[in-house]
Amino acid sequence: MSGVSRRNFLGGAAAAAGAVAASQLPGAGTADAATVPSADPAAKRGHRGSIKDVKHVVILMQENRSFDHYYGSLGGVRGFADRQALTYPRGGDVFAQPDLARLGTSTLSPFHMDTTRFNAQEASDLDHSWLGTHAAWNGGAWDGWVGAKGEETMGYFTRADIPWQYALADAFTICDQYFCSIQGPTTPNRLYLWTGTIDPQGQAGGPAISNPDDYLPVYNWKTYPERLQQAGVSWQVYANDEVGDGDDGWLGDYGDNPLWLFQAYHDALASSDPKVRQLADRASLRTEWKPDSGQGQNVDHVLQQFIDDCASGSLPTVSWVVAPYGYCEHPRARPADGANYTNRVLRALWENPKLWESTAVLINFDENDGFFDHIPAPFAGPGTPGEIVDGLPIGLGPRVPMTVVSPWSRGGWVNSQTHDHTSVIRFLEQVTGVREPNISDWRRAVCGDLTSCFDFDSFDPSIPKLPDTAELVAEADREKSLPAVAIPALGGQPAPITELGGRKSRTLGYRADGNLSVDTKTGQVTATVTNLGSLALPLSVYSTHRVPFVATPLLVRPGESASYPNETLLSGLRYDLALHGPDGFLRTFAGAVTLVLPHAGAIPGASVRLPKTATDAVLIRLENRGRAGERFTIRSNDHGPRKVTVLVTGGGHSELTWPTVEGRYDFTITADTDPHFAYRYAGRIGVR
Repeated sequence: MSGVSRRNFLGGAAAAAGAVAASQLPGAGTADAATVPSADPAAKRGHRGSIKDVKHVVILMQENRSFDHYYGSLGGVRGFADRQALTYPRGGDVFAQPDLARLGTSTLSPFHMDTTRFNAQEASDLDHSWLGTHAAWNGGAWDGWVGAKGEETMGYFTRADIPWQYALADAFTICDQYFCSIQGPTTPNRLYLWTGTIDPQGQAGGPAISNPDDYLPVYNWKTYPERLQQAGVSWQVYANDEVGDGDDGWLGDYGDNPLWLFQAYHDALASSDPKVRQLADRASLRTEWKPDSGQGQNVDHVLQQFIDDCASGSLPTVSWVVAPYGYCEHPRARPADGANYTNRVLRALWENPKLWESTAVLINFDENDGFFDHIPAPFAGPGTPGEIVDGLPIGLGPRVPMTVVSPWSRGGWVNSQTHDHTSVIRFLEQVTGVREPNISDWRRAVCGDLTSCFDFDSFDPSIPKLPDTAELVAEADREKSLPAVAIPALGGQPAPITELGGRKSRTLGYRADGNLSVDTKTGQVTATVTNLGSLALPLSVYSTHRVPFVATPLLVRPGESASYPNETLLSGLRYDLALHGPDGFLRTFAGAVTLVLPHAGAIPGASVRLPKTATDAVLIRLENRGRAGERFTIRSNDHGPRKVTVLVTGGGHSELTWPTVEGRYDFTITADTDPHFAYRYAGRIGVR
């Protein structure tokens, strides 16, 4: 079969062609406990209360949306209301991205792609190349988005625009620290999902940092499905088998099945041995495409094999579902059509209660397209094995949506553990016992295995009521007559829309002390983080006084400490450090070095220790190594208003406690005698 880049062919207006209101089609509509059979709660009998209850995993990877672009305004997640966001020496925070076209403000903030005013569902895609994404990354400063992607990068949706996606998050578990695997486009990210690597050493066709022509064998390393096959674990790729040349965006697989790119599958396809050919059949490879059925906008037709296997109870242990372009949500493919497709995948499972009771569905997105996300991604330092290509870190890339749908993730939770696409494979490792050696040691340390998204002691197979996707598609059809999305005019820009209210959050194994020491003899300033938890802590460290303003990666493994030694400062010179990590972890230390001891004035200092449990208060120690008294003020930045003032005499110290709210804390300590002294401590006290 000849190679063709379908995403080039379909990248324009093809997705908009021939839209038919989904209300006329079978399989469209709501997921409602009143209309779809619900599992009997008594089915909990016989469940073990462990991951062994998961008999089937369904993976649906959609296309090209960032977390903030979809969920930045969702209540209770790290979105536009994030109070621990990165700030810049020039002033402002990461939400105000430099924009040279905007004379006056010179920045552009996230703006609403309002579907009542614009044809926003069909907004075009943006640059999402290897070099373009690294330009937005900008050494970890995370401030190159508009320059690299264009002003459209800052656009976002709200619940009113994509209500089905929001309702699904409210019903199950959403991850707000899930990153794509590589700072680059679709195929490399999908390679991480199916194989755990892009072959960075270039030994088997890599490093894969761009999209090759589809359907041609260019890679030779082993994939995870091959390992499942060898272990006797059942699996299947579900993809439509019509018109693979890109003539119809509602059929085929849009080149999103990366197994086509591996020689082993082409060899299996050419084999006359049915046992050997089974590898290609399960991977959904074929020697030729079927003709266009004309049924592409009938989602039941497109998903027929998956629907049939769900109905018959013959779904394999592991399923990858690959959508045609029109349903994959890749700009300009519409979120409403993606909701219609995903809804049908879920309904197929829900219509077989026994199957649903033992199934986990992982719905993620391969990459962010060029859409902005405000959380700087963890990245590997120079020389990290398997994580550097051409002197640049492979990843992690920007955050993308991940929704975990299962009877054990019900209830509107948020999970804030660091994950990426290799986390999906690691979850499969837990389910199947089949290990993937392609995953680098760095990723295994930094990223979780998704098990923290589940509570296997809590079994709830009830089916949520979701918005009617037929109505959403019909509304998207009506929006086609609206103008294209307009960039906000110069001048004042409204703050991004953020929903009120919180969200239940899984307690994680992040637990770390982070403090600063100032050597008053040498002027050496050192930030040290001690990991008291069970999860590795990936940090990005910023020094305001270093030019250029870039991030230094710091990985602190469980039971270990790691330090960031700043340059030695002369007396009176200022320091300003910030350490950003997952689950709201933040330390900022600003002040001035005093070398002369004894000192007639005050010399403020502070440190914080975490309590034994998340319900206890944080212990604060204030100290004064000078001779004059010092007045400290402690103010809350988040989790409720609070202010405390403490006077510490010369040469003395004082200890006090600071309450946490569900294990979370965020406060800043300042000192009257040093206008630059400001130590901020934020985070969450996880389990040991």
